[in-house]
Amino acid sequence: MASMNIEIDKLTKKLDDNNKNIIETEKQIDATETKMEQYRKEIESNQSVLDSRLRGMYKSGLDKNYLAILLGSSGLTDFLNKLSAIEKVVSLDKQLIDELNSKKEALSKTANDLNKKNENLKILKKETEASLKTLNDKRQEEQALATQFEKEKEALAAVIEANETKLISHSVSVIDSASPSEADVRNAISTLTSLSPQISTASVKAKAQKYIGLGKDKLSAILASATISRGQPSTNTSVQYKTSYTMSATAYTGGVFTALGLKPTHSPEGLSTIAVDPNVIPLGSKVFIPGYGTAIAADTGGAIVGNIVDLYFNSLDECNSWGRRNITLYIVAYPNEW
Repeated sequence: MASMNIEIDKLTKKLDDNNKNIIETEKQIDATETKMEQYRKEIESNQSVLDSRLRGMYKSGLDKNYLAILLGSSGLTDFLNKLSAIEKVVSLDKQLIDELNSKKEALSKTANDLNKKNENLKILKKETEASLKTLNDKRQEEQALATQFEKEKEALAAVIEANETKLISHSVSVIDSASPSEADVRNAISTLTSLSPQISTASVKAKAQKYIGLGKDKLSAILASATISRGQPSTNTSVQYKTSYTMSATAYTGGVFTALGLKPTHSPEGLSTIAVDPNVIPLGSKVFIPGYGTAIAADTGGAIVGNIVDLYFNSLDECNSWGRRNITLYIVAYPNEW
């Protein structure tokens, strides 16, 4: 959009300069036509004087009757002077007419050149206006697309926020509950801690961080209470699985957001990202894969159908190292259960 605005500014300036040139050229054309009209009147005036003079000479026979000039002269010298004067007048008149005609022809050529220049400038103006219109139309289209994109982006952000809120809702409800077990609170804190780096919505991330703190406070209270009642802290950290699948596991990398709107990641000690067939493993499920770690079923893929999962890695080298393997996938918890 920025480059298009620059191009439009250039064309607009070009059009302004062109319009100024057209105005200046039209002024020059008007001035030239005025000058030509002046020369035309001068030529007509001089031609009229010359014609009158020639008619007078013709009537008196002086144009070719040298005898009349001779008889009207006081002597030879007077005759030659009169003859020379007549010839000089005729010559000067002719020279004047020729000079005016030359100027008129030169001005006519100048006027033709200016007219051609003006025509070319008007053609250039039309072409520039057409280019400017095309760019303005394109800019309007891009602005419309940008507006549409922002609306879709806002809608997507709302969907992502809803998905992320749903993902942490179970852990939040556990921490908010009146008398949760130590194991439940530990799991809630672990879940929120693992999910937090993948959450992209600022308000949801802040909420997760807040409940991690509240969960730790609640866990401290539970441990303190257990210590008083039993004399030692609880260490119940057993993990139970809902079900398991034998699956084929491939590897992928890259991407900005998953199908749930989370940031994909591979964290062997935390919570990683895998792509699944939602018809087999519901999106949002928490799973465990030996050799890979704990993960969230947060993504999908066109080739991920049936008992195939795609494990996210942070680099292409890691993907190549994993290759394709048969694995056992354990469902730790379904959506809204963790």
